[in-house]
Order: sequence, then structure tokens, then C-alpha cells
Amino acid sequence: MPLLCPRVEEKAEENNPIMPGVDFNLLRAEITMQQVLDHLGFAATSRTGEQLHGPCPVHRSTSAGSRSFSVNLATGRYDCHKCSSHGNQLELWSAVRGLPLYEAALDLCQTLGREVPWIKRW
Repeated sequence: MPLLCPRVEEKAEENNPIMPGVDFNLLRAEITMQQVLDHLGFAATSRTGEQLHGPCPVHRSTSAGSRSFSVNLATGRYDCHKCSSHGNQLELWSAVRGLPLYEAALDLCQTLGREVPWIKRW
């Protein structure tokens, strides 16, 4: 079984670990907003075409009929009108999980059972 998220090598310097680059553009192109919403358990309270509204998974709205969170599946962008969180599917995963973007990318790949799209420079 291939290792999906390799550990950070700490051989260079103790304070400067070597971190392989993630191709964030490729990751955003291959993983859809719908996949992320499904894994977060998002349940829309209303839908108009590709536009969904519902409780915000970032600040965890408690109202069942909340519409503060808006997401457009066609553009892959979200916005919460209450907590002001906004961005693409990777930024949503990062915000909900409380992880920096790099770690969120690794976590999302692992959650979806996908290989990380590493940047190959040589």
C-alpha cells in the first residue's frame, strides 16, 4: 500500500524541515467542492441551481434552518455571511479541520484515499 502522506524529513536542520511541495492547483482541480461537503456532512437547507445554502460547517451553526453559509458548486467557492469564512474547497477543509493549508491538503488526500499530487521539480 503506497504511503499517501509521507512524514516531513527533518535531516536538513532542526528548525528548517524539508517539506515536499503539493500541487495545490491540481488538487483543487481533482477534488470537487461537493466531495468536501459530503465528507463534512453538510446538509443544504435550500438549493437554487448550483447554489446551496445551509448551516456553516466552519462555525458550526446550530440552527437547523440556517442559511448563513452559501456555496456555489459550479465555481467551487463558499462564503459564510456570519463568520466571514470564504474560499475554495481546500480552504473550507482547512478552516473546518483547523489546519494550515499544507496539512489540510495532506489530510484531505488521506481522507479521500487519494495520492497527494506532489510537485516534481526534477
